[in-house]
Amino acid sequence: MHRLALFLSLAFATHAQEIRHTPLTLKDGGTPDKPAVFDGKGMIIDLGIDVTSHDWEKQGDVWTSRGPFEKHPPIDDVQRAALFIEEVPIRITRDRAAEKASGEKGKVVFTAPSALQPGQMGFKPDGTIYFRWPEGKPPGSAKIFLPPAGLASCVNIACSYITIKNITALHAANDGFNIHGPRVGIRLENVKAFSNGDEGISAHETVQMDVFDSEIAWNGSSAGGIADVNDSVTTYTNCEVHHNVAAGFFLEGKSHRVTRCRIHHQAQDIVIRDGAQVEQSGNEWLKP
Repeated sequence: MHRLALFLSLAFATHAQEIRHTPLTLKDGGTPDKPAVFDGKGMIIDLGIDVTSHDWEKQGDVWTSRGPFEKHPPIDDVQRAALFIEEVPIRITRDRAAEKASGEKGKVVFTAPSALQPGQMGFKPDGTIYFRWPEGKPPGSAKIFLPPAGLASCVNIACSYITIKNITALHAANDGFNIHGPRVGIRLENVKAFSNGDEGISAHETVQMDVFDSEIAWNGSSAGGIADVNDSVTTYTNCEVHHNVAAGFFLEGKSHRVTRCRIHHQAQDIVIRDGAQVEQSGNEWLKP
């Protein structure tokens, strides 16, 4: 989905579907013979905090907040994004050479404002944020969003044997759809995971999950738009994956299948780690 179409759809949804600004945790599963069903019916879960009207200090395309935002201290984890310019994740970056030169173990030095590349950000010691506007976004042309404080995900799946469908997850600090533990029989249908700080969808531990007809885009993880790890077993069918910061898929779990998926505007399509067994068929990767 192109950016304009995304935001037009969200504008329409204010009149048609529920918009939720708090995480959704699903704890009530079913059985193998009768799985539970949670139909969001177009629900949008948007955890973003609109800070567009903040009194930004502006030096060309580098903008700096005047002081820190409440409950948003500096984040030294460069795996994820900590700011969004509309759909685009802004990545935290650190000056590794300066950290090493300091001789201080654990020293965190963020990239200086003048050295930032488009779409990157850093923090001053007090939590003040600074960032350089991403390519394609002239300064002041788009809304600016913070993720929520802490590491909240939009949808937390904490049960087995459940089908979840028709939900859009936006602007989480962590994942759009997050699944931990010995969960099995998880099925996602027609979900969208856009502009989350870490992954759009991420299965951990021994999760078994099947995802159909879904879209995962503009997520900020340095791993992938989708990252399934540990001993997870997952399948993705008829999905569209695009514009995520790193790879489309990062597959490190036990075994996975990716079938008839369209992957575009990604540096890499599928990254396979630690001997994960990955079956691929009928996929389309349009290289940037």
